[in-house]
Amino acid sequence: MKQIYKLIALTVIATFLCSCASYQRIGNLTMISTRNIDSKTEYKLIQKDVEGKAKMKHGDALQQAIDEAVKQFPEGEFLKNVYVYVKSNGRWVKVNGDVWGIPSVEKSVTKSVTEKIEFKVGDKVAFKKTQSGKLIEGKIVGVNQDSAIIEYKNAFGNLTKDEVKYEKLTKLQ
Repeated sequence: MKQIYKLIALTVIATFLCSCASYQRIGNLTMISTRNIDSKTEYKLIQKDVEGKAKMKHGDALQQAIDEAVKQFPEGEFLKNVYVYVKSNGRWVKVNGDVWGIPSVEKSVTKSVTEKIEFKVGDKVAFKKTQSGKLIEGKIVGVNQDSAIIEYKNAFGNLTKDEVKYEKLTKLQ
């Protein structure tokens, strides 16, 4: 009989502790900020799905949670597409959203090749094996209209030949 009471008591305590540890969503917001937003400035997405948490002690926990999320990125200004949560015991606030701001450096990369490259028999080339992802160096022993036959040493030290398209080849000096 005592074992049943102990089991019931442990179950009640475990349920209580588990229920205090979960967050409850209290709302969704299109945008939230602790700073003034300039309507003439073009803000850009810095990072998606960022989380900030704050304990309810002194001051505004929601404001602290927002600042915690935004300050992870120096160029961050505010959050969009925000979910606001409160821990079921009422002591913690959590926000989750996308950080927007003014990027300090534009992170766009442009690829261009300006040199004409001609492949001929005897050229040293490199290419990446599709199965292993290893970079292989070899020599061209034959050429076709859109590919070359490359001779190289495989992992066992034996000479091997593969046909590789020109766009996958890099000519070595």
